[in-house]
Amino acid sequence: MLQIESVHKQFSTKVLFDGASAHLRPHTRVGLVGPNGTGKTTLFKMILGEESPDEGAIRKRPRLRIGYLPQELETITGKTALDAAHRDEYPEHEAKRILSGLGFSDADFSRPVDKLSGGYRMRVALAHLLLSNPDVLMLDEPTNHLDKPTQRWFEEFLLDSKLTLLVISHDTAFLDRITTHIWEVRDRTIQEFRGNYTKFRELRAARDAQLHAAANRQAKEVARVQQFVDRFRYQANKARQVQSRIKQLEKVKLIELQRDAKRVKFRFPLPTTSGRHVLDLQGVSKQYGEKVVYTSLDFSVERGQRIALVGENGAGKSTLLKMLAGVLPPDKGTRTVGHGVSLHYFAQHQAETLNPEHSILESLGEVSSTAETNFLRGLAGAFLFSGADQKKPIKALSGGERNRVALARMLVEPANTLLLDEPTNHLDPASVDVLTDAMIDFPGTIIFISHDPTFLTRISTRVVEIEDGKARNFFGDYEYYLWKKAQEFEPIKESSDELGVKQGKSGGPTKAMASQTAPKSPAGDRRDLTKTQARLEKQVARAEAEIAEQEAKIKERDQMLADPALYQEFSKWNGLHQEQDTWKQELERLTARWESLSSELADVKQKLAAMV
Repeated sequence: MLQIESVHKQFSTKVLFDGASAHLRPHTRVGLVGPNGTGKTTLFKMILGEESPDEGAIRKRPRLRIGYLPQELETITGKTALDAAHRDEYPEHEAKRILSGLGFSDADFSRPVDKLSGGYRMRVALAHLLLSNPDVLMLDEPTNHLDKPTQRWFEEFLLDSKLTLLVISHDTAFLDRITTHIWEVRDRTIQEFRGNYTKFRELRAARDAQLHAAANRQAKEVARVQQFVDRFRYQANKARQVQSRIKQLEKVKLIELQRDAKRVKFRFPLPTTSGRHVLDLQGVSKQYGEKVVYTSLDFSVERGQRIALVGENGAGKSTLLKMLAGVLPPDKGTRTVGHGVSLHYFAQHQAETLNPEHSILESLGEVSSTAETNFLRGLAGAFLFSGADQKKPIKALSGGERNRVALARMLVEPANTLLLDEPTNHLDPASVDVLTDAMIDFPGTIIFISHDPTFLTRISTRVVEIEDGKARNFFGDYEYYLWKKAQEFEPIKESSDELGVKQGKSGGPTKAMASQTAPKSPAGDRRDLTKTQARLEKQVARAEAEIAEQEAKIKERDQMLADPALYQEFSKWNGLHQEQDTWKQELERLTARWESLSSELADVKQKLAAMV
């Protein structure tokens, strides 16, 4: 169907592909993965004929129909969502079925495309592609703007359609559910793996371990031969053996170990502390034309909260964030900013405001006249721009790279309150981890929108669900929110004390919840807080004990894996190593839970102290 043959591609001094080959077979669903900047989008452009390989070829079956969904869409004017989605030769009801599955209501069918949000414009383009019935469907980050129900429908559609897919995505859960093969862009080649993303990681780890073992054996043999040459080089009676071994060394093709990019760690600049009350909306209303989003919304934010705004697409999450940021005035109501509050707002399309002629470093330097060059270089490196790449002009960057520059610009000057609309879009998993770690360490206040469940779980300390113009609070992390929503469908009769004992085993909340019932007396509040404090102290102590136990297991396994004799038994070594990886993941989960519980305990103690 599609054959990539020994492709070489280079831009200036940067080599993206060198002898890269791969074969896209009919009815396979291939995930194209690799760190940002390794050439995934360039490969798409070469397949589409927008770029040409410097060497090699990309061969396609005659009359192959390719459907392509890029990261950045062209603006469509003068058409409704329904008109833009379907063609004359396709029945209108099929277009409506696809659009409905992608989250459109009947009323949305007649809305002009240029009046839709970026996420919904992407869905119109996706509907158009699905209706065109291509032989190969190429998708670049298709799930960035899909809510959970829409993504589930989209996944089921792809699985039922039997389309041949080539997908760039940083959503590893999505790749796990839909892919049959993975192509990894690594070391300027395309490495093919059979299976989904989880299977790919297992196979890659085993392949890397085998390669390292072979490289170690080769290095030892080369060192042994070189030692003989060095020792007898000047002895006439050994001249023939020495020359033989020199020729032997010259013929050796050394195994090159592939080194993945070093993970960079950074911290947000430390801001000044704001007052306790950060932002407050009172009686806010907002509508667009005839579409009413909010009628009378009250919403308050306190210092140190990390608030996730969740809800279906179109519910009003971005509108609320914009009103909180002050970039969108409400039709009615008031917005109050607390004492000492400084804001940074990151919009979904922030990248469109960048000066295309400026380099990455110049773009970061525009934000501050006092930031040192070394700091700017470190910040650029944290977002995977290193070395000469930092001097690239913005106009030469892909859409995802521009998004990373826009996000990095927001971090140059300190601010104690961050408002972020889909900050992880276009970031690969390593970059998301870097950003997540920095946000966890950030001492200020964060309000954000994200569709990434791992990011939501690690960051949020309060979840606000937007539905029907109302904001419903869940005072806990994202796991608590999911658990609480599940209980609405499957009520349980356990008391809160029983729940506190069992939550570690029953999938319950990882944080204590604030009361969401009618106001109580001060004495009642104090009693509840005292009980909550005692329960949290037990949970923190239990978490600390579990962390210590896990760390001891990992340390013991490190010593075992360091035994050179074990290298000779690869299967045993690999099994032990993979088991240790799962232990490390569990340690990360336990540590995140301990941090979450400790933060909640500190809040409870502070509230109790204020009552004295």
